[in-house]
Amino acid sequence: MSHGWVRQVIPGLYTVDKSPFSDARGSFHKILHERPANFRQVDFDEIYWSSSEQNVARGMHLQTPPFHGRKLIFVTMGRVRDFVIDLREGSPTFQQSWETELSPESPGVMIPAGCAHGFVVVRGPAIMIYSQEGAYNRECDTGVNINSIGFLGLSPASVLSERDQQLPQLTEFVSPFIYDESEYLHWSPDS
Repeated sequence: MSHGWVRQVIPGLYTVDKSPFSDARGSFHKILHERPANFRQVDFDEIYWSSSEQNVARGMHLQTPPFHGRKLIFVTMGRVRDFVIDLREGSPTFQQSWETELSPESPGVMIPAGCAHGFVVVRGPAIMIYSQEGAYNRECDTGVNINSIGFLGLSPASVLSERDQQLPQLTEFVSPFIYDESEYLHWSPDS
């Protein structure tokens, strides 16, 4: 595996070192470089960013086929608790979640297709940058209610959009995603 890519417990989920270079002027961060061996080429359709105030929660979002794809995310300002849940039927980590804290100093995260993403701002404002395969499509835009996942970082003070409050509960989400083991042969967080 290339330096800087660290496999996580969910197949296809990586943290990605930003390889910072700093001097008296400031810093420079290289986001996507030195992909691991056998890593499928990344073709981003959209790059966008969000700004969120303290206690804002966003998620859990993903797109269904044919507009599904991986996301590379990172934070350039503030601090967030970041969450991913595997919604791929047949995955060894189906309906299991993963979380980490993201800040300008932390690695980015590569999220596989079929996994929903969300976060809550613990120090705001926070700016999250997204590079996404699969252009936005309103009919394919979906997710699961972040309150149904059981994350400990949410509180009654968390601010959710009306749309996110109306997303289906995890137990109600009918997944169109089927885990393809051939994409993740010999997957192990340690390999």
